[in-house]
Amino acid sequence: MKLQSFMKQEALETPAMLRREAAHWEAQATTLRAQAASRPQVALIGRGSSGNACTFASYLMMLKTGRHPVEFRPWVTTQNLPEADWSDTVAYAFSASGHSVDVSEALRWLKSRGALAVGVTGSDATDIPLLAHADGVFRLNCGPEKAVPATKSFTAQLFAAAALAGYPMAQAAEQTAKAMEALVNSDAVDTLATFLQGARTVAWLARGPSYAGALDAALKAQESLGLPAVAYSTAEFLHGPIAMFHREDRVVLFSGADEPMDSKQAVVNTLLSRGVPFITIGTDTTREAGLPLQLPQDRWARTPVLAFLAQLACAELAERMQLNADAPADLKKVTLTR
Repeated sequence: MKLQSFMKQEALETPAMLRREAAHWEAQATTLRAQAASRPQVALIGRGSSGNACTFASYLMMLKTGRHPVEFRPWVTTQNLPEADWSDTVAYAFSASGHSVDVSEALRWLKSRGALAVGVTGSDATDIPLLAHADGVFRLNCGPEKAVPATKSFTAQLFAAAALAGYPMAQAAEQTAKAMEALVNSDAVDTLATFLQGARTVAWLARGPSYAGALDAALKAQESLGLPAVAYSTAEFLHGPIAMFHREDRVVLFSGADEPMDSKQAVVNTLLSRGVPFITIGTDTTREAGLPLQLPQDRWARTPVLAFLAQLACAELAERMQLNADAPADLKKVTLTR
């Protein structure tokens, strides 16, 4: 029997995690949202996969409130800035490990200027840097992760973002878990892995909340495969990036929308004319190169399914290429930057 990487094993634990933790995530979010009720502005802080979860949160919170959160840049805390009052803000700092130094420092910086500071973490420890100055904590309870590429912890962060935005968890978690199980029992992972194999470069495209899934899919390809990979909004791709894609490259188009997307069809038409290999995944797939999936009813909950497919496809392709997806060269699970 072929040995599975930790990356694949940990990804496959996701459906059980969703069923186990959904009610707890919603309860935590309800408490934290009540504490932040008088603060209309939101600041989101994260790096890597956690930063991609923040991008996801920015879409969902905007959809719920009509106000766009700030995706806060930790670099600004190293600069001599004018004093500003952040007391109208709740700051959510996402760090699965709880040890990201610049994320923790950014949370401290915002708290010192009046923000309500909340750490979102997969750690169950109380003495991690992220919580040193936090007013509250959201525990992901996703269990340990040995592989460098984040899989189940990323999905947990997506659900944390949705819960903090005010979306109910129970139905979405169950439908997402079923969709993931259906995906595992299909040929979707092999199909996508085969499509990616041999690519010079791959672009992952999506719109709306699914853009966060495209960002993380690109990150997984970079980490686990050493493959040059980028992510764009589908609407942005024709504004320049498509010019660098040719027959040696691959393009993956995610779609989580129920309605056909004009921007996606425009990209498909251009890819066809340029002879660039592509595949469409999710809803609104094309007959030329489509991979339809069973997806949850809630549009936001489709992003975790799309991201899950990318995780497993990258893990599968790493095995085919005899690469160590769990510990890629020069990468560590916790990156300490300031």
